[in-house]
Amino acid sequence: MKKRDDNCLLRKKPLPFEFPGANWFDRQEERAALRVIRAKSPFRYYGPKCGFEVDRLEDEFARVNGVKHALAVSSGTQALATAMAALGIGPGAEVIVPAYMWIAIVASIVRLGAIPVLADIDDSFTLDPRRLEQRITRRTRLIVGVHMSGAPADMAAILKVARRHKIPVLEDCAQCNGGSFRGRQVGSMGTLGIFSFQLNKNMTTGEGGMLVTNSTHLFRRASAIHDLGYPRIGGRLVMENGPYALWGFGGRLNEIAGAIGRVQLKKLPLVVAAMRKAKAQIKKGVADIQGLTFRRLNDTRGDTAAFLIMMLPDAGRAGKFAKALNADNIFAGMSPTLRVADFGMHVYFNIHSLVEKHSNSPDGFPWTLPANKHSVYSYTKGALPVSDALMERSVIMPIPSVMTGQDIQDTISAIRKAAAQLL
Repeated sequence: MKKRDDNCLLRKKPLPFEFPGANWFDRQEERAALRVIRAKSPFRYYGPKCGFEVDRLEDEFARVNGVKHALAVSSGTQALATAMAALGIGPGAEVIVPAYMWIAIVASIVRLGAIPVLADIDDSFTLDPRRLEQRITRRTRLIVGVHMSGAPADMAAILKVARRHKIPVLEDCAQCNGGSFRGRQVGSMGTLGIFSFQLNKNMTTGEGGMLVTNSTHLFRRASAIHDLGYPRIGGRLVMENGPYALWGFGGRLNEIAGAIGRVQLKKLPLVVAAMRKAKAQIKKGVADIQGLTFRRLNDTRGDTAAFLIMMLPDAGRAGKFAKALNADNIFAGMSPTLRVADFGMHVYFNIHSLVEKHSNSPDGFPWTLPANKHSVYSYTKGALPVSDALMERSVIMPIPSVMTGQDIQDTISAIRKAAAQLL
């Protein structure tokens, strides 16, 4: 095998790690975590000197995003499950999800006993409102609009369809924190919205998440469900029978994460601005390449610019294009530049447990439930040929939040080099 000559590489090391918020960690986060440790009060509801960091994060997050209520949870996955449970999703329900998403969405649906229904994306790589109505049945109980890869979905069109059929909309904003659509923050337009604070996200606490809503009723249900199944007043459980005596998931956020989250929330505009600047320069530097186009943005100003998605004429050239960029070390840290179709569990047909309809229990739950007998769908590749073709000819790369001028120029040069060979 011929040894690679590193002297021929455009770069000798990869771009910075993609982790947007974590790239901006400094002594502010250190002081925040230490404040909780010194108080010996890491539990959010009480302690020797509880600082109520999570309570404050919820208030600040709600204010920034223009919503009445925010509920901090232990992960974005927990936020999804809590939101769906608050809406009463269960056996007999169908939940519409886009072909391009994240496994946690379908996992939450399945674990609650409901059935996921796949829907097409368009060239914005978010839910296609024009094809959405085709997926609605009399069993549809929820539509999940996912603001994927840093950019907002067309919420105006999605909500128009949803309202016509009186179906709630859950906004998944895990990859678009700090984004907006027509002047409104993502998460504030649907019935409920969720966010993730995992390491790869625009603001991070390592793990963590947030649920937002303008409905006091849904907020109270979610508050009980994310905890022990009962609401709290002043940090103490209210063990009373009634509409908010439910079953809890045990998904509370801890005070150390809450304190770090408060710092990260303040930095979020700076992180997003840095990614937007880098992405704009890269796009400008390759805009004249014939045969290379970019994803369509539903709102250019609302894009957080966490990712760049480029579209090529066909799947074959997209694969070779991604390979060429990786060969020149144009990828973020440990995250390779990929065809979207190869982007792991973000793509429906790559999720083996969905394709094969696996279950956590021997009885085949939820696929075998009598309540779901009419909800029979295929999740194998080819279920959504329009989306499949789009994802196969597209390439995605993260935009690190700490790119230098040289990083940006190298990325432009590598894209131009690969395009010259393939287009």
